[in-house]
Amino acid sequence: MKKDLTYKEAASRLDEIVRRIESESPDVDELTGLVKEAVELSKHCREKLTQADKQLTSLMAQLSEDPQAEG
Repeated sequence: MKKDLTYKEAASRLDEIVRRIESESPDVDELTGLVKEAVELSKHCREKLTQADKQLTSLMAQLSEDPQAEG
């Protein structure tokens, strides 16, 4: 998996994997690979969400500390 995937790209690929598993009933070897990829993508999405949350929290804190922001 590419580390520079956006959240949207990773989530889209997760959707593809779920659809494939549900519609194609892959054999056990293919299923194992798909589940492994899905786990990695899920971790990647969780990391992206955590980073975004930290950035937004920091930005909101800066906004509330900025005396000019109270216009």
